[in-house]
Amino acid sequence: MTQLAGKTAIVTGSSKGIGRAIALRLAEQGANVVINYAGDEQAATETLDAVLAAGAKAVSVRADVSTSAGVGELFDRALTSFGQIDIVVANAGIEKVNVPVTDVTEDDLDLLLRVNTKGPFLVMQAAARHLADGGRIINISSSSTVRPQPGLGLYGTSKTAPNYLVEVLALELGPRRITVNSLQPGPVDGAGIFTGVDDAEPYKKALRDSVPLGRLATPADVAGIAAFLAGEESFFITGQRILMNGASSN
Repeated sequence: MTQLAGKTAIVTGSSKGIGRAIALRLAEQGANVVINYAGDEQAATETLDAVLAAGAKAVSVRADVSTSAGVGELFDRALTSFGQIDIVVANAGIEKVNVPVTDVTEDDLDLLLRVNTKGPFLVMQAAARHLADGGRIINISSSSTVRPQPGLGLYGTSKTAPNYLVEVLALELGPRRITVNSLQPGPVDGAGIFTGVDDAEPYKKALRDSVPLGRLATPADVAGIAAFLAGEESFFITGQRILMNGASSN
């Protein structure tokens, strides 16, 4: 399938997990891919190798996309390498789950708001400035923004503001035929959500049991919907928050 042939996609936070799956899926559909990572060079190299093996052109860029300097470096490198940017996936983020609001520290608050709120704003702002007409902006959000749960107060808060920005940008960029959407996965097994959670297996089982489909989402599930939003068939979908949680009650 080459529906994205000739297109160039930036995927932030694409060295592993959901970002890697999205980068690989876009590559399989013919897009050039700009892989972004913050620190894990080995993981980024593995993603780059997988994208190249899929037959796509790709570059890997280390940049902190929670800063304007890092975002500027990422977009400059994409334009230098491929001449045009058609798809931007604002995926980079960090998770902190199973933490009551009373236990959230100011350092935790500052970190998640910087990475999960400021970062996507800067990335989508740069996309609005540099994206080719007819392009696609996809924000990877979270079902926690619509399904409040104990222990997700900080994480859900940090993921909520970019959803509003998506709706505003859809209005501002519509005349340029640029679509802007948020994808809101439920818990994704293999995306790092359980890292650092004490006694994670019972927590994971409770989440899995809440999904009528019988399992948690995988990075590949998210990548499939992201690829659809990146393609031409999704043109009339814009300004939307797309919940993909398997009908979970959580």
